[in-house]
Amino acid sequence: MTMDYKYIEQLLERYFECETSLEEEQILRAFFAQENVPVRLLPYRQLFTEQTFAKNEEALGADFDSKILSIINEEKAKEPAHVKAHKVTLSHRLRPLYKAAACVAVVLAIGQAAQMPYNDAEAEQRKDMARSIEMLQRIQKDQNTVAQGDTAKALQKIQPETTFAN
Repeated sequence: MTMDYKYIEQLLERYFECETSLEEEQILRAFFAQENVPVRLLPYRQLFTEQTFAKNEEALGADFDSKILSIINEEKAKEPAHVKAHKVTLSHRLRPLYKAAACVAVVLAIGQAAQMPYNDAEAEQRKDMARSIEMLQRIQKDQNTVAQGDTAKALQKIQPETTFAN
């Protein structure tokens, strides 16, 4: 059975586009079942040979469902009927809340620790600004004192002259 390989390639293209008929798919299966398949078409061989093997496999019987259900019922019959209740204490109920509170505490501690360097630097800047302002106030006070002292000396110089002139 020799076939034109171009025809097979066209059939493959149509097969992958879902445009082949059942007869054309049978032609592809028969072609790939042969021993002398060209090397360039060998990757497609398993696709069509697996389909023929799958048809030959044994299918599930009509009594499959009843067999499975009987096995399940047997397992249920073996299990004890009573279920032991678990005691749940208050501390066991509150464990999720404890975990949540611990998570919140960790997040707050990390946030506080992250802000500390900035707060320290900010506090240091405020102290430096306060020192600068204090120094400026002292300088201004000293200048006022010097200015008042100069005014007082000038007044003393003026007053004695005026006293002599009278």
